[in-house]
Amino acid sequence: MTDLKTKSGLGRFNLRWLAVGATLTSGLFLGWRFAPEPLAQHMFAQMANVEGAPFAARLVGALDARSDTFVARQVTPSDKEALLVVAATEEIYKLILRDKSGKAFWSNRASEIGNTVQTSLLSKAMQSGQSHFEHIHAPQSDVTGIDISTLSVDAKDHDGRDISHHVLPVLADGNLVGYIEMYTDVTAINNAFIATIRGIFAALGGLIGGVGLAVALRIRHAGVEKLVATKEHAEAKHSFLSEQLRLGREVKLLGELNEWLQSSKSLDELFYMVTRFMTHLLPSSAGSIYVYSNSRDVLDGASSWNGGCHRAHIHPEDCWGLRRGRTYSFAEGEVQFRCGHMHEEEVTNYICIPFLAHGETVGLMHLEAHPNVTSEDFAMQKKLAQMCAEQISLAIANVRMRDELHHQAIRDVLTGLFNRRHLMDTLRRRIETRRADPFSIISIDVDYFKKFNDNYGHDAGDLVLRSIGEAMNTSVNGSEIACRMGGEELMILLPDVTLETAMARADALRLTIAALKVRYAEKDLPQITISIGVSQFPLHGTTPQDVIRTADEALYIAKDSGRNQVVAAGSGIKAFDPTSDTWRRDAQDTAMGDIALKITSLAS
Repeated sequence: MTDLKTKSGLGRFNLRWLAVGATLTSGLFLGWRFAPEPLAQHMFAQMANVEGAPFAARLVGALDARSDTFVARQVTPSDKEALLVVAATEEIYKLILRDKSGKAFWSNRASEIGNTVQTSLLSKAMQSGQSHFEHIHAPQSDVTGIDISTLSVDAKDHDGRDISHHVLPVLADGNLVGYIEMYTDVTAINNAFIATIRGIFAALGGLIGGVGLAVALRIRHAGVEKLVATKEHAEAKHSFLSEQLRLGREVKLLGELNEWLQSSKSLDELFYMVTRFMTHLLPSSAGSIYVYSNSRDVLDGASSWNGGCHRAHIHPEDCWGLRRGRTYSFAEGEVQFRCGHMHEEEVTNYICIPFLAHGETVGLMHLEAHPNVTSEDFAMQKKLAQMCAEQISLAIANVRMRDELHHQAIRDVLTGLFNRRHLMDTLRRRIETRRADPFSIISIDVDYFKKFNDNYGHDAGDLVLRSIGEAMNTSVNGSEIACRMGGEELMILLPDVTLETAMARADALRLTIAALKVRYAEKDLPQITISIGVSQFPLHGTTPQDVIRTADEALYIAKDSGRNQVVAAGSGIKAFDPTSDTWRRDAQDTAMGDIALKITSLAS
């Protein structure tokens, strides 16, 4: 996270500041020779001012909500864990997060939560949004939290402890939102620092002036070497901790990405999730995603993020990553070739990562470095991008597999129409959720279908059913459903239409099918005709079974009346006489009771 303090307490020390401070204060050299404490404290303050802002930025960046944490005054469980790690690693015995009013909302010491800053000097500094540093003296009990009276005589520190007290402002878009306050025990570093300065002064003897001090600081004094080694250790620890926090955040985001992707219901929802997560996982890269179309001859543009853009389609041969079957990093080698799908010659640093799942390529992730990102920093994102691609590719494959299984569960394999189960489920849901909305059912049966199987074989019969299925699929749209109930029995659901409209649609389908020309074994099959029955909810039934039954009963009347016609439930049975263009009363009217039907277009 930061190098604010190391185990020995010298994490911030920098020889540059010692030289600068000594040079600037050469006129006070004789005074400091006998009083090095002010010099040590001056050095602490200088280093605190220089390194305070970067520390605050890194600490805020590690929080889940970042600067919003100080506005909401809430920390997540993962925030608490990270803050405790920072406090323990940097030996900050009291770490406090305050809102902009100075009220503490989190601390590694619970007694501090809810307290508001009282010191007038500190309050003034906080109100102005300036950082505040002071070197203070505190009892041992304040640092350890242990009652000193309970300790043995040898364990007691009667002189107290030297404390570094630092308050850092937290800004969001230039506005003050809160503060980070920390107390660190610097007794050991302070004593070592003073002893080293005294040793340097003693070695200098009578030399006076900033030039002499700067030269003397270059002497390979044992104490100076120790300070340099300690600083290098602090920097290494800071780098390691920062890297661990970064990796922890990435692992957490990858886990959340995987969880969300596994719960996505469709590819559109999946791509939306990917777009949201990639802006956090790879914020310095513009990206886009392509997936193979069902025909697998092109890849369709799916989504983009961070300023990226995608084409509607690209060809597989236009991408070196797809052609080579592995990640392709442009400008990484001495000799490189630009992908054909790249639309901007100015882009000199990009990565193409194929989506591979279950031994098949399902798509492509394309990343471009932002202009202010160096090649080294962009290359470091490659591994993380590949881990993201692995999760996304598996999620795409799983969604497609789930869609395919769902398709197989609700579709008839032969005709491509929906099956009986899907129709019944749809009818039940519709009646349960939209009781007042009417719908019509068209029940269809192929006339003399058995003759196709007997005279030409079952393959010819299957061809007839596929041709009828294609015509039915073409005749429906939107929420309308065409399905195969079984054998040569077919059905269509028409939501929100009147009985008259359903009758007209049914008769148009009858004419379309009668006009089909189906060839089998180099021969034209006989004309295909269908008989149709039509019913409406709630006029002819209030349950799915009742509506289907009345449509089937109307269908039986159509078949009994000569086939190739449409019959609908109504107030009486009327048949259309094509020879006279007149409607006539059918003799069966009285025999049907309450299943009154209407027959139209007996023949065309």
